[in-house]
Amino acid sequence: MFQVQSLIAKYLVIVSEGNQQIAGTMRKFVGELEHLFDNAVRIEYEYYIKKEQAKQEQLALRQQMREEAEERKRLEEQKRQIAFEESKYQAEIAKVQELLSLEAEDSPKRADIMAKLEELNTQLGKVEEKKEEISKLQNGKAGNVYIISNLGSFGDHVFKIGMTRRLDPQERVDELGSASVPFKFDVHSFIFSEDAVGLENNLHSRLHARRLNKVNLRKEFFDVSLDELEQLVEEINPTAEFNRTMLAEDYNQSLSLGDREIPTSDFKEGFIDQDDEGLDMEDNGNE
Repeated sequence: MFQVQSLIAKYLVIVSEGNQQIAGTMRKFVGELEHLFDNAVRIEYEYYIKKEQAKQEQLALRQQMREEAEERKRLEEQKRQIAFEESKYQAEIAKVQELLSLEAEDSPKRADIMAKLEELNTQLGKVEEKKEEISKLQNGKAGNVYIISNLGSFGDHVFKIGMTRRLDPQERVDELGSASVPFKFDVHSFIFSEDAVGLENNLHSRLHARRLNKVNLRKEFFDVSLDELEQLVEEINPTAEFNRTMLAEDYNQSLSLGDREIPTSDFKEGFIDQDDEGLDMEDNGNE
């Protein structure tokens, strides 16, 4: 804009030197043009921002659809495995119950058989709990909201807040720290919710002003202190655990090594991951 104003000023000087009679008129005319040009630049900039946001939203939607399809497939596979385990324990329980029915009341074997039966029922109970968890995750909203940090990559005031429908949310965190960042993420909280999507949106909206990337909302990184996050989690879910420790094992070990040379023999073949999936796999928390 400064360059445009400079050119206008030079033009007015030239006009004034050429014909003093029209100088005033030209100044007024060019002044009006400058205002219109300012508006045109502002409109074009706003259009660019809106266009970029729409593009990012479309990318986010397509990524979300892919992730949801993959997650449905993963949950169906886990559901089949759980059904197999459930039928296996049920069949074993039926066999043990039959053995028990064949033993006399005073048989010394009854105690061992009953202990075995109790153990099998306990294991079956655990399988049924997993089955119930999977059913909740399949409803489309249930899941875990995670709060993670990466001291070596982003410092001690940047946290990622996302959501996963994985039965084991740590799997998702491990994926995020496996390729595109030099160090693993530390987990500060896993918060299970029947409406994890709503919980994630609630946290994001309350921290919106702290977003690092205000254009691409899939980049779920926030500049916030550990104390503020802990207080926020306490307000939203008083029963949720919150870990204040930034372990950052690899980062701290790297610092302790300093400039010492690492022998090339320490690297294994195929160490470099050719399929770098990056941090965008679930940045809106839908996996």
